Amino acid sequence: MGLKDINLKPVYYSDENNLLQEFYIPVLSNSVKYDRIAGYFSSNSLAIAAKGIAAFIKAGGRIRLIANVVLSEKDQEAIKKALLEREREVLTEIENLEDQLKKDHIKILGWMIKNNLLEIKIAVAKNGVEHQKIGILEDSNGIKISFSGSDNETVKGWLHNDEQFHVFCDWKEGDREHLLPDIDRFNCLWLDKGRRVRVYSVSDAFKMDLIQNAPSDELEFEKLSNSITDELLQINAERCGYYKKLRKIKLRDYQIKAIEKWVANSCRGILEMATGTGKTFTALGCVKNLLEKEKNLVVIITTPYTHLGQQWQKEIRAFGLTLNQQIFADSSNRSWRHQLADGLSDITLGHLNIVLVLATHRTFSSNDFIKIITDNKKDFNILLIADEVHYLGATKAVSGLLDEYDYRLALSATPRRWFDDIGTKTIFDFFGDVVFEFSLKQAIGTINHETNQTYLTPFKYNPIFISLNDDEIEEYINLTKSIINKLVRLQKEDTVEEQINILRFIRANIIKSAKNKYEALVKIIDEHLEDIAWTIVYCNPEQIDTIMQEFNKRDIRTHRFTMNESTIPDAKRNGMSERQDILNKFSNKEYQALVAMKCLDEGVDVPQARTAILMASSGNPREYIQRIGRVIRRYKNKNLANIYDLMVIPSQEYLPLDLRRVEFEIFTKEMRRYEEIATIAVNNSEALSKIYDLRDGFRRKTK
Repeated sequence: MGLKDINLKPVYYSDENNLLQEFYIPVLSNSVKYDRIAGYFSSNSLAIAAKGIAAFIKAGGRIRLIANVVLSEKDQEAIKKALLEREREVLTEIENLEDQLKKDHIKILGWMIKNNLLEIKIAVAKNGVEHQKIGILEDSNGIKISFSGSDNETVKGWLHNDEQFHVFCDWKEGDREHLLPDIDRFNCLWLDKGRRVRVYSVSDAFKMDLIQNAPSDELEFEKLSNSITDELLQINAERCGYYKKLRKIKLRDYQIKAIEKWVANSCRGILEMATGTGKTFTALGCVKNLLEKEKNLVVIITTPYTHLGQQWQKEIRAFGLTLNQQIFADSSNRSWRHQLADGLSDITLGHLNIVLVLATHRTFSSNDFIKIITDNKKDFNILLIADEVHYLGATKAVSGLLDEYDYRLALSATPRRWFDDIGTKTIFDFFGDVVFEFSLKQAIGTINHETNQTYLTPFKYNPIFISLNDDEIEEYINLTKSIINKLVRLQKEDTVEEQINILRFIRANIIKSAKNKYEALVKIIDEHLEDIAWTIVYCNPEQIDTIMQEFNKRDIRTHRFTMNESTIPDAKRNGMSERQDILNKFSNKEYQALVAMKCLDEGVDVPQARTAILMASSGNPREYIQRIGRVIRRYKNKNLANIYDLMVIPSQEYLPLDLRRVEFEIFTKEMRRYEEIATIAVNNSEALSKIYDLRDGFRRKTK
């Protein structure tokens, strides 16, 4: 018999049902795994469910329990003793377990812990008490159910109180959308990945004096003050290793000026600030300013990728903002819809006054997110912070720009969209104009008086010009001729525009993936073997395997960084996502180099990086600036960054004169972009000389 064979109701009410006999004992008797989040736990629940617990244990069952900081003195003593005497005092008569449970549930509690049948963790809520009640059971066939409601894991919870809970079964249509979030929530807390709650092993909780004696009356437990738990956290924060001592963030003069400009513009506008100049802390300064005026506020921060949201979370903690609730609205959290709706409801009802939502642009502009916002926007204001706002001008993203957002702040080093005037206008119409600008040139040329260094690391720019091989030249010439022919026809036939764009894309890929780039890469690597650490190589998907091979040949520890690495926390990586694990190992030099594609362009904080090799770049200046920004952030003992830019220039000798003139126009536009970067490099004379010599040579060949 299994869980599927029990006649389970969708809802149980204590005034209509015998919760113990109709639900608790039957499901325990037919399960082998029991995961439980209990607002309040007492070992007397083992005694009242003796029959079910006995059958559960005989079937090889194991319980994982997340309990509150409040336990009875006797339970505390039994748990401490079990932890000290694990395996020393084992009951041998499993047949008498049911009787033993009824006679001495305190002893059985210790016995279960010593025999690894019960693992307890303690939940500590930052501003209150852990009050969730969720249970998940699984039978020997892998069938699962969950229940969630008001009942605690106590005698009163199961027998005497007025309780109710809902039951969700994985074999029932429609139940999985409730069951899976319950499972996700338990796993999230068990791995200590909660936003508002820290979870400790019970032994650590005892060591840090987090556990309190339970009052004799359970009603008194419900009235435990928030201040007691908060005080415990503060006392033990540094010892626990999770809440690190907050460093006092002192905003720079230009950051304060940016905040003032935004506030003066009715809390709307765009901050156009170079990568590495502190856009995040500036934005959090805006949040802090607004919180001084707003009684109830929802803050929505939307970013291109999940790992950027996680980075924001760290910066929020470092900045010292106190928020009632944090919700991750992205693919890593299947419960975000329920959490978002509940959070907005709680702020409306007055249970919360500040809610933070960290979303990806994709989720932010989804129909579900939009509907939850529009349906629940009531007596509170919303601040929208759009990081890397240029993405939100795309056709699919603009639907997320709702009138419901009262305050609006956009962040980007390059807010204008490349070759998209309509998308750019949409962004500026919604957020307002640029209210403050701090450019790359300013950041590299302005001294920070606190450090006596410039705000960003000076860099050496090394343009390396590459020729196409014979096959690539032939293909390039043929494509260029086709494009010119179609451009002539374009004035008469609108339908050829798409064909031209396809041809341009193919031709651009010849440039990006040119074979001779590998020879140049190898030369750079060999010249830097002694100091190759903290190198990032940017490339195309077609190049990544070959580049990895070249690093591997030289025993250089390298990892790829693409869109395929998971952003979901993983127990195997100590609760970190695969992507964060890669970045951490790069930071501490376990990986000496990263071979990356576009997902490392925007906002990822790897300040240790000091060499960038640009194997493939589009004509989009935003991409170029973002990639340079990855390696010029300030870091201890980093005084100079190196940027190698591999650029393909078609050999003019192979082109007919008319094609040379076309290519010269393209080349001139590209050189303007390179010239802007070279001008602010420490070796600007050398870099500009290379570019000008090349341009002059092109000009002579087109006459």
